[in-house]
Amino acid sequence: MKRIVQVMLGLMIVSNVFGVVVYNGEPEYSAGTGANEAIIVIDFDAGNYFLFKYKWDGLATGWDALAAIDSAGSLDVSAKWYAEFNSHFVNDFVYSSGQKFNYPAGAGFTGWGYWGSSNGEDWMQNTGVDWRQLANGSWDSWVWSNYDSISWQPVRGPGEAPVPEPATISLFVIGITLLLRKRNVQSSTA
Repeated sequence: MKRIVQVMLGLMIVSNVFGVVVYNGEPEYSAGTGANEAIIVIDFDAGNYFLFKYKWDGLATGWDALAAIDSAGSLDVSAKWYAEFNSHFVNDFVYSSGQKFNYPAGAGFTGWGYWGSSNGEDWMQNTGVDWRQLANGSWDSWVWSNYDSISWQPVRGPGEAPVPEPATISLFVIGITLLLRKRNVQSSTA
């Protein structure tokens, strides 16, 4: 029994440490023209993500990339313009086989987190799609996530697996506890 608990805990730790998916593969399609290139990732769930390439000359923002990708193919970007903030708010993405992770009730608010990277590996959360200045080699990732109810920060970052809600973790701990108790009862009666 002790060995089973050790293996289960080991698997949980390994899955958290190595659970981050490095985005790879060919872009679904390209939009724009120019000497500069950026990769835009729409991450519906770990392993269920889509890459798009955006090309441009001069200056470009994250919104320029999304608008061009939306116009050039079958990725639908739902966004609203807020003049008072001089910015778009991205509500949703729809793409052929993109399926958002269905967070259970009680997991908190869900929405799209916006992240940026210069190399596709080291990510920082972006504050606004219209203010994000792209550079040649930039990576932007839109990640479907639940949000922490205190900090209002997305729980899931680029390429990460969805985090189980507290009820799942609690049930796991209760199950282990019951198994250990059953073992102790059986060993004391033998």
